Amino acid sequence: MINRAKCGVISITGFPNSGKSTLINSFVKSKISIVSHKIQTTQEAIKGIINISENQLIFIDTPGMIRVRKHFNKKLSRSIMENENICDINLLVIDVTKKLENKSLELITELLEICNNNFLILNKIDLIERIKLLEISKLINDKFNFKNTFMISAKKGEGVDFLLNEILKLIPCKPWIYKNSNQSTDKDIIFQISEITREKIFQLINKEIPYTVKIETSLRKNKKIYIIEQRILVKKTSHKSIIIGKMGEKIKEIGSRARLDIEKILKFKVFLKLSVVAKSKKNEN
Repeated sequence: MINRAKCGVISITGFPNSGKSTLINSFVKSKISIVSHKIQTTQEAIKGIINISENQLIFIDTPGMIRVRKHFNKKLSRSIMENENICDINLLVIDVTKKLENKSLELITELLEICNNNFLILNKIDLIERIKLLEISKLINDKFNFKNTFMISAKKGEGVDFLLNEILKLIPCKPWIYKNSNQSTDKDIIFQISEITREKIFQLINKEIPYTVKIETSLRKNKKIYIIEQRILVKKTSHKSIIIGKMGEKIKEIGSRARLDIEKILKFKVFLKLSVVAKSKKNEN
């Protein structure tokens, strides 16, 4: 179907809040992975798909590797390792505004052993002086063998197109994995909509509650509007009152922010109805 087809799988790895989700969204030019200042908000690997001419690039946004091993969720760990085993290129994203500790360097060593083509991505360069940036680049490259180093600002899009072009040069000749040329992610629309609301909960709830929240989504469409109903499932009644907020203000803000992003994805007017449900112990599994 496609002459001279090329297809590459590119994993995006790194530490929490390094900008992995922002980078994959910047590549795909759509919000497919949620962004939050809290660590470990990406709970499973999400694929972003770009088709450029005869090239297909499949980016995998993996859960961030955290520094303390005893808190390293086994499911998330396995997700990283499984995707590394099949990747053609690994983009290791480093937040240049944060200090690299010895434990971080040990985890980097493990990641680089899994993929042959490793790119060092120094992110958030707009927040640091250039001389400091060059020092960080030298420090990391003196310790590890990266195929190339790229300095970007994923949030502002600086350096992202150049990085994309360099990736295109390295991906192998093989058939496309996803035949639909308009597909931008492996996740269905229900998952994407649920993730948007989960993102807003992370942004607006300061406690640890968002990590236990689950979203159930249903949608239907008539001629003028999408009608979306979401149940926000929480573990305790006390969590329910926190998400609803005083006089319902918090849940209104969550819904308002979520609706705007959902409309961007659906490119259609949306009516969003949210409810919060405390799961009974009987249904928790």
